[in-house]
Amino acid sequence: MANTDQMATETQRHPKFYIPSGDMVIQVEKTIFKIHSHFLTMESEVFRDMITVAPRANDHNGGTDYEPLVLSGDSVEGWELFLSSIYRANSFKLITFTGKETIQILRITHKYCMQSAEDELISRLKEETGTLGFLNLMVASRIIDSKELYDTALKGLIASEPKPTLEEANMIGMNAYHAIMSQSWTTRKCGYCHQGNNLRTKCFSCHQWQ
Repeated sequence: MANTDQMATETQRHPKFYIPSGDMVIQVEKTIFKIHSHFLTMESEVFRDMITVAPRANDHNGGTDYEPLVLSGDSVEGWELFLSSIYRANSFKLITFTGKETIQILRITHKYCMQSAEDELISRLKEETGTLGFLNLMVASRIIDSKELYDTALKGLIASEPKPTLEEANMIGMNAYHAIMSQSWTTRKCGYCHQGNNLRTKCFSCHQWQ
């Protein structure tokens, strides 16, 4: 009894996504979610295996409040965003997420092998433009380990302005940041460069042909 009482005080039910009619109880950090397993098992083979392959001693394979399925390494905010796309007040209204929010959901869909959801999120990220859009795409490429996405994001960041800040460099890694800045420098024209009379000339300041 002491252990269950202690757990009850350490964890808390999510104010929105603890649904009494749910049949699956998961714990993310210190938050308890009670949801309907149908939505997860339909999308994810990982959750299907959790429920059907690994029977629990109490016969509640979907977990209980005192013995939930603990999802280590996940964030409460990521699950809130993911579940908000499932439990919608208006099922006909398209939900839009910021690039940062999309990345948080992508971490969940990739970890639990939700391929169709992952494809949709990547498609949305590809539609973004500008420095921030390409930064998000590069972070996504790291999550799903895609060289194709990485190369696309790298080319976009080389061509876009403004360049990533040092703080944003921590998001994408210093190797990528160095590649962006070095390639940008070689393709950048100085303030004296100009085009004239359709003739190829050499800038007297930076000595680049233009």
